[in-house]
Amino acid sequence: MYLKKETKEMLKSLEQDYVDLIPELRQFFSKSYIKRLEPMAPRPKNLIGQNSIVFIQANLFRSKMLVSGYIDGLNNKNPLTTTILVRALYETTGALAYYLKKYNQYLAGELSEEGLNKYLYSLYLGIRDKGPLTEAPDPIGVMSLIDAVDHYLKAKYQIRDSNFRENYEALSEICHPNSFGYMLSHKIDKSDNHTVKFRGETEPYLINTFSIWYFDICSRLYQQIYSELRLKVEKNEELPFKEYRIGDLGVNLQT
Repeated sequence: MYLKKETKEMLKSLEQDYVDLIPELRQFFSKSYIKRLEPMAPRPKNLIGQNSIVFIQANLFRSKMLVSGYIDGLNNKNPLTTTILVRALYETTGALAYYLKKYNQYLAGELSEEGLNKYLYSLYLGIRDKGPLTEAPDPIGVMSLIDAVDHYLKAKYQIRDSNFRENYEALSEICHPNSFGYMLSHKIDKSDNHTVKFRGETEPYLINTFSIWYFDICSRLYQQIYSELRLKVEKNEELPFKEYRIGDLGVNLQT
């Protein structure tokens, strides 16, 4: 998860310096990652704490892989790779925000334990194409996940526009094989009889084609939502793991 020298120089050419974001993310993942969770007796009164932490950490691992892939895409100057991975990071951030929304409702007494478990079951084990797993739950729709981030922004910062959804839809336009998705490959030169010129293998891309602005917004939101959700679960739930008996909850965990 490191930037090449030439990639750093490319990022430094922007009005906003994004170079420091990468070591910040590397430190966040290193601090937040739990390598193993060993259950211990006695069994808690419910498994909300245990299952929540497992889901949160599975989500964290997915995000770490997406961020690592994004950085590889930057280093390899592949804007389609970076954009696809940022869009996936938006969805993964949405899953965390959706569960935070439901967990807040549970804490407020607006959602039962059974109801919360149902949502967590769908978020963690939901499958659309079930195959032989006929009893698996349906997944939560991806746009519901995206809208959960806008709900978070509205509740926390009174941002009422659907900015996160709009960003996601803009990223999707580039990821899909349609007009915006194809425009990375060529340009039409109106001054040369509208000649179609396909991009050369080593021809550089404009920096904004790497979706760095979207990546910056989403990765910072991810850190915030993850930290808030995990802290709430650690504070309010029984966590039957040996790792959570080392010092204060969430501090000095074995990695």
